[in-house]
Amino acid sequence: MSLSDNNIKQNKKINLIKEKEEESFVKRIAEKFNIPYVDLSGTTIETDALSILSEEESRRALIAGFKVKGKDLYLAVKSPRLPETKKIIARLEKKYNVGLHLVSMKSLEKAWKRYADVSGAKGTKGGLLDIDEENIKRISETIKINSDVKEQFLSVLKGNSLRKTSSLLEIIFGSAIKTKSSDVHIEAQETKVRMRYRQDGVLQDIVDFDHISYAKLLSRIKLLSGMKLTDNSNAQDGRFTIDYDNKEIEVRVSVIPSAYGESFVMRILNPDRINVGIEGLGIEPKLFEILMKEIQKPNGMILTTGPTGSGKTTTLYSFLKKVYSPKVKILTIEDPIEYHLEGISQTQINRSKNYTFLSGLRAALRQDPDIIMVGEIRDNETAEIAVNASLTGHLVLSTLHTNGAAGVIPRLLDLGVSPQILAAALSVSIAQRLVRKVCQHCKYEVEPTKEQEEMLRNILKEAESNNKKISDYGMSSNQKIVLTEGKGCEECNGTGYKDRIGIFEAIITDELIEELLNKKPSEQEVRNVAKKQGLLNMREDGVIKILNGTTSFSEVQAVIDMDISNITQVYEKKDINDIKPLKSEKNIIDDVSIKNEITNKTDSLLKDKNSTEIILLIEYLKKLENEQFINPEIDASEKIALLQNTILDLLKSKQAENIFNIKKGTDKKFKGLADELEKLYNEQQENPRVDISSKIKSIREEIEKHIEK
Repeated sequence: MSLSDNNIKQNKKINLIKEKEEESFVKRIAEKFNIPYVDLSGTTIETDALSILSEEESRRALIAGFKVKGKDLYLAVKSPRLPETKKIIARLEKKYNVGLHLVSMKSLEKAWKRYADVSGAKGTKGGLLDIDEENIKRISETIKINSDVKEQFLSVLKGNSLRKTSSLLEIIFGSAIKTKSSDVHIEAQETKVRMRYRQDGVLQDIVDFDHISYAKLLSRIKLLSGMKLTDNSNAQDGRFTIDYDNKEIEVRVSVIPSAYGESFVMRILNPDRINVGIEGLGIEPKLFEILMKEIQKPNGMILTTGPTGSGKTTTLYSFLKKVYSPKVKILTIEDPIEYHLEGISQTQINRSKNYTFLSGLRAALRQDPDIIMVGEIRDNETAEIAVNASLTGHLVLSTLHTNGAAGVIPRLLDLGVSPQILAAALSVSIAQRLVRKVCQHCKYEVEPTKEQEEMLRNILKEAESNNKKISDYGMSSNQKIVLTEGKGCEECNGTGYKDRIGIFEAIITDELIEELLNKKPSEQEVRNVAKKQGLLNMREDGVIKILNGTTSFSEVQAVIDMDISNITQVYEKKDINDIKPLKSEKNIIDDVSIKNEITNKTDSLLKDKNSTEIILLIEYLKKLENEQFINPEIDASEKIALLQNTILDLLKSKQAENIFNIKKGTDKKFKGLADELEKLYNEQQENPRVDISSKIKSIREEIEKHIEK
């Protein structure tokens, strides 16, 4: 054996002795200060725990994460008293339950070597995803339209960078923030993976890429969101935060299994999106003035309605921000908390712990708030407590599930709220939809089609007939009709639209509405009385925004039925025998089982002045409307045929004039309803999955409008 070999052996023995001495010393120090000791040489170091800190700060502070389980994070430290170490521990304790373990330098060196397996990850800070500010700036400068995102994404995919996954994440989130996208959809398909951004409420294709890169992205997203990496057969939810431009942008992640992998959607909750202010929501001046007075009152209830994604939460947040001051206490109960509002106490329901809207509202009232926002009124108890709260010195803001403002009162009455109490509690009912605004950089004027012009003029004429001052908006039913569209440019990502605006309607609880409450009114009755208030309905508000160039005809038509002549038109068929009955040979009146099913639930209704036949017909329409609203995929053609046959049989009967409360020769509208049901029947035969609840509702309201109550 050579002399050099002996020296190497000797040095190894010395180093081994030194390492043992160091481990022994660290162990004694740990016992003295009552801190757990660990030797990482025999411990598995988890990369997801290690990646919580960047390698640079880990080495600088002599600290490393080696295990993480949910919110429990285990840290290896050389000394917890080092200033840099103390800073990092304090920061991590805001997000994790931190467990400190004293280690030797040998253990830390082993941990640092594992950074080579983290694929260049910059890491997270207690649930924060660090995106390099310089990279974000570069992305913001180079990305103008969606095709730029695709170009950069594919460029990174072709490269051989060790931090490819991190770079892809920077592009995804940096470009999503720059293009004001609300959601990122990544969906595995048979031969490719599809990525789309939701921009101004509409999904836009961004890029298709390979399954290998998708798998790495999915693993990283799961890691960041606190999901189980190995679970790919169950739906999972998680969240993390992006630290960007001196603000925290929360990302909510939903992952579900699919045929070719997993589909995941990331909702980007950028606080800048709710800074639009109440003035920028799109509320017309007269209604805006009314709402400003109502939200300044010390008590009352303001309810907003509309489908998912119609901007209800943004509207309520705008109200809260407008009325906030250090002199008032505002408390919210939400599901979930979408945006954090400074100075406002926000709570999130937790059904697993039995913290619901109901229990949250009860608890909120014990907190002595001035203003309460309840995410949604879903049941009788929540409705009653919210109503009572508004009567006892609280301003209550909430949402309700109805199609329009006129549906709020019937819905609350259905939930068991007393008409007398409701009259005193409810201040304003609001309904809204969101439409995209035509891009002001590439907009141009187009001539309407004959059908479009007719629809718009009919709506303007109806508004004028109800004494609504559309002249205040520079409009009249005789004006020249010109539409506006967008060509598509860099400013609007080539879509022709940029940003969104609300279309609103509201009903104030005035004396006429209060008088109506005791009669348990239908939506149509509430709507008819509300016309006298002079406020625009959603259809009219949409037309104003179309004609002043704010949005396009197609955008409004996508969310509101623009055809007001589809049922009330006069049909040319001269004889009832010209309308042939559909498939059904029976009717509701003669079918004992149907009659019993309805009359058992509506005994009180049959005491009404109207005929039993009409009551049965209306109740059957309500039943079908509700079925279609809940599950539109059910084929309703058989029931439509039954309805149509019932109307035809009643019109042919000797008692038709008494049943329908019509004079001889004025039954065209009811023949028209039978004809309308025939059209619906044919639609259902072609596509049974289409939701026809709104059309059934229109037919029901038309019958209710022409019978004597």
